[in-house]
Amino acid sequence: MKRYANAGKILPKELLEDVQKYHTGVLWIPCPSRFYKERRQLVIALHEQGVNTKEIAHLAGVTTRRVNQILANRRRESEIRQVETASGK
Repeated sequence: MKRYANAGKILPKELLEDVQKYHTGVLWIPCPSRFYKERRQLVIALHEQGVNTKEIAHLAGVTTRRVNQILANRRRESEIRQVETASGK
C-alpha cells in the first residue's frame, strides 16, 4: 500500500489550487475515523486468535510497534474497566 502521493498528479487542478491557498509543503490527510477503529478491531481479533505480532502487522498494514501499542492500550482500558467495576463506579 502506497503511503504518499504527489498531489499534483492525483488531485484535480482546481482542488490543488484551493489547497495551496492554505498550505504548501508536506500535508498529512487522515483516513476516515472508522478506518482506525476497524484496523484496531482487526489487530485485536487476530491477537485473540493467536496470530503472532509480526503476522498481525503484515495483515493490518502497520508496524509491529503499532500492533504492540494497540494491544497495550487495550490492556490498559481493560484494567481501568476492572477497577471501575470493582469500585462501583
